[in-house]
Amino acid sequence: MPDHTDEVRPVLGLVVQADDHLTQEGTAAFLDADDRVKLLRADELADADVLVVLTTEVTGEMLSMMSRASHTTGGRIRIVLVADHISEQQLALAVHHGLVSFLVRSYTTFRHIAAAVLEAHQGRSMVPPALLGMLLDRMRTMQRDEAATGLLPVKLSQREIEVLRLLAEGLDTVEIANNLSYSERLIKSVIQSTIKRLGLRNRTHAVAFAIRTGIL
Repeated sequence: MPDHTDEVRPVLGLVVQADDHLTQEGTAAFLDADDRVKLLRADELADADVLVVLTTEVTGEMLSMMSRASHTTGGRIRIVLVADHISEQQLALAVHHGLVSFLVRSYTTFRHIAAAVLEAHQGRSMVPPALLGMLLDRMRTMQRDEAATGLLPVKLSQREIEVLRLLAEGLDTVEIANNLSYSERLIKSVIQSTIKRLGLRNRTHAVAFAIRTGIL
């Protein structure tokens, strides 16, 4: 007699984070109904395979959260981001932190998010063609910059790395000073000395170099 035992499907650990409780709970409930998904709490992030982030605006705080998620999971986490818009620099940073799919919020349904989650778990991405082209162009530019200047990674202090990270997240010198509990004068000095020591042109070039060489 044939065995009709149901096939056991792989379960992926999922954490959902959103700007507001209604969006978070609605998305989580829809995804939790899929038996291929195991919904986890935020404090169980270390066990998650995929992180879904829903926001209206991609902020420095949101990128910091993605960075922490990446570190918490040893770089294993795959991130699906749903937002209204993302800049070129934010996209490059998010990809560095584990972003695999970006969905435009106004055109996205729960079913789209579910599909992106399952694709992410299989190592596949869902990114609008325009954004993908923008990301590839940015990476090519960074590669050309590095080749043109002959730069190699150098050892930076923890303070220099923290300042570069906050610069990359869009903070200005006053915000960085407040975040790290240093004076604005010291932060400006750190930025200028880092740019000079790396032989770079400006702050944007310093951030691009740090991402490209794996410093951030």
